[in-house]
Amino acid sequence: MEQVLLAAGGTWQLAWAFAVIFVAYALRGATGFGAGVVSIPLLLLALPLQVVIPLVTAMGMLASFGQVVHQWRFVDWAALRRLLIPSVLGVAIGLWLFKALDPEVLLRALAVFIIGYAIWGYLPRRAARPAPAWLAPLAGALGGFVATVFGGMAGPLYVVYLRSRALDKARFRATMSFALVCLSSLRAAGYGGLGFYDARVLWLLAAALPVLVVAMIAGDRWHARLDEARFGHVVAALLVASGAALLFK
Repeated sequence: MEQVLLAAGGTWQLAWAFAVIFVAYALRGATGFGAGVVSIPLLLLALPLQVVIPLVTAMGMLASFGQVVHQWRFVDWAALRRLLIPSVLGVAIGLWLFKALDPEVLLRALAVFIIGYAIWGYLPRRAARPAPAWLAPLAGALGGFVATVFGGMAGPLYVVYLRSRALDKARFRATMSFALVCLSSLRAAGYGGLGFYDARVLWLLAAALPVLVVAMIAGDRWHARLDEARFGHVVAALLVASGAALLFK
């Protein structure tokens, strides 16, 4: 425990980190996404960026893997294939342009888009329409790019595409989890190659795992109690909150 406190920087920082992780990953367990957009801005209040980004990436990979194993039969493979190749391209572009872009401008533009989409999701529509052909590669490439530049937050962009396919809540959560485990694994390998997984991050990751497991179980039980309409509202509300967190970060 002494090593964990040293890694976190103090008792209150560790307590804050555990509280944020529980809330973020309970939401992740219920909806299949949202942990990064909730946890990253809040963890940065107590921990340095060099710790937060690899820590959240590793936790996201573990959380997604657990959900995929549990929900394998619900994955929409056609939707997944359309997202993954553009996501790899987005990661490559993000790494290439990382130093050339103004992250603040991009972050706020992304926030406005996410909030606008979430509000649009509440508006009545006559009938569901097929997703346009360009939406999957756009969401995949932007999701991979944003995740690379900001250390996460691809979820809302993937939501834009997956919700357009009118998936039920089980298929939505399973497909989202599979997409995110692939993306986070790729990013974790990159961060590891750059030496970000030092002893400090690994101690915190080990200490946070029990909190992560309990949070995911709680979120899974919450998911089981949500009907389809309420699930859509929870996803839209989480998108609004995510966009606001990015906008005012």
